[in-house]
Amino acid sequence: MDSLADFGFDAKRCSPEDLVKWLDCRVEEILREVENSEVWTAVVGFQAPPGLVQEILKEVYLEIAMYQPDSIEAAIASIAQFPRTMPIAWFDEMLHHQVEEFDHGEMALRDYIALGGKEIEARQRVQSPSAFAVAAIWRNITHKRDPFVYLGAVYLFDALTPIVTAKAKSALRSRLGGNAKGMEFISHHATADIEHAATIRRLIVDVATANPGKIEALAYGFEYFAHVYPLPVWNSALRRAKRRVNAAYKTAVPVN
Repeated sequence: MDSLADFGFDAKRCSPEDLVKWLDCRVEEILREVENSEVWTAVVGFQAPPGLVQEILKEVYLEIAMYQPDSIEAAIASIAQFPRTMPIAWFDEMLHHQVEEFDHGEMALRDYIALGGKEIEARQRVQSPSAFAVAAIWRNITHKRDPFVYLGAVYLFDALTPIVTAKAKSALRSRLGGNAKGMEFISHHATADIEHAATIRRLIVDVATANPGKIEALAYGFEYFAHVYPLPVWNSALRRAKRRVNAAYKTAVPVN
């Protein structure tokens, strides 16, 4: 069984500032895993045909559209579980963050449609196992009634997203022939989530300072979510994209 010690973390000796440094190190480790993955190589490299790249993007957007409503609902419920002794300003910042994320499933769906996906099929689609797993993490955080876990989990979303979207943005424009269609989600998050990451980082330090006994919960929240995101989600999208392209062209599509 994985424990925080397996990830080099000791809650008893960790200050709030140490916690954030450790979280940022984990984000870097996950980023390296992403950059060494087949799905990343396919999207930002030049080995895969543009048709496969477009299908991967469509399937990633579809994943987001499938899990995002559940994750937002659960996040708001978790925020409401914080102790009422918490400063209202912190509560306001957390809710404002979720307000700004509220419609991003629809943003992803717009990109899915822009790249040729059918809206009615997307809205009627049964939630994929990978999207279900993401939604289940967020809903179980709410069910366990430990909102400090939520704050650790959401840091992975907001710290990793601006990095990977910024790295992918220029490569994707080149890969897709300068076509800006289907780039709203990536373009938005390459900049907007920089501020979100800074906000959550500051909140983690403030909340952990006020609640030192919850440092372990904050760290576990990050690891719970990292177990199902991002690569399990993106690998699922890659498998579906390859099946779709192979079916269309009756041939195996190499990626690496």
